[in-house]
Amino acid sequence: MSLHQIFTAVTCAPPARERRSLRAISSDGPITWNAFPCGRLSATVLDMEQRAKSYHSQGLHRGLAILRLLGEAGGPLTLASVASQLDLPKSTAIRLLNVMEEEGFVRRFGEPPAYSIGHAVHEIAESYRAPTMAEVTAPVLSRLADEVGFTANLGVLEGPSVLHLHVAEPQRALRFATGGTLDYAYCTGLGKMLMSVLPAEEIDAHLPGSEPYASWTPHTITTRAGILADLEKIRANGHSVDGEERNRGVTCMAVLLPTDHAPALALSVSAPSGELDVSAREQVLPVLTAAAAELVGLPGFDTAIAPLRSRMALA
Repeated sequence: MSLHQIFTAVTCAPPARERRSLRAISSDGPITWNAFPCGRLSATVLDMEQRAKSYHSQGLHRGLAILRLLGEAGGPLTLASVASQLDLPKSTAIRLLNVMEEEGFVRRFGEPPAYSIGHAVHEIAESYRAPTMAEVTAPVLSRLADEVGFTANLGVLEGPSVLHLHVAEPQRALRFATGGTLDYAYCTGLGKMLMSVLPAEEIDAHLPGSEPYASWTPHTITTRAGILADLEKIRANGHSVDGEERNRGVTCMAVLLPTDHAPALALSVSAPSGELDVSAREQVLPVLTAAAAELVGLPGFDTAIAPLRSRMALA
């Protein structure tokens, strides 16, 4: 018999002298006694179990709110101050503070007592490792790759190259790059998208040293003038296309992540050219743009981009 059946049987059973002639009936709902339906309780045990979970969650939320308050206070807070600022009964606040003090998350001192962050919080903070950009963005890139069936790439400019921060493969044998690798900026969708938002005087730093540039396929643009003209088209279109400029048979389309913070990042998909023709690009572009917008709103994105800012500053 399950927990909710036992509880209902105990609380709603008829008197003992009548019980022998009655039979318990279990169902998906609360148990009832044949010819003696339980009418004493307005809620089932399942409701009570849900409320119990909600109660414990509420206690956790309140405890975390106290920790956050103490961490942002800049100094010790009294019980009255904690209770007042969080709109808690003093009895609730002191109970939570006592538990957290026992566990080392809160420190109490003085008379009347005041409270501040305890050593356990500092120990956890010291062990914290900020997530990498790959870890933060992996779910979105994986979903994008599976949705469109193409390889998804997130990249940033690094000198004349584009650094692949994370690469997600679709659920098929289709691989064009790996995370952490560098590729040329002038002949890739990611690189050209990122160069298109640079001031004119900064573009040369991301181009090869001398013309003509290396020609990887018959479609590679090998002159500065040709690259600048292509960047103008990219600015007008709002996205870039590498039409077999880097690899034969491979087309790449990229969009910029919509953020004002440096460094600029771009998101792309790469696919066999026959699968990413003009018609297919029109269908994929809204999906790619939506994924780029989702990335900048991810929890941890701003934290993950900080090391990239430092890396670019030192470059």
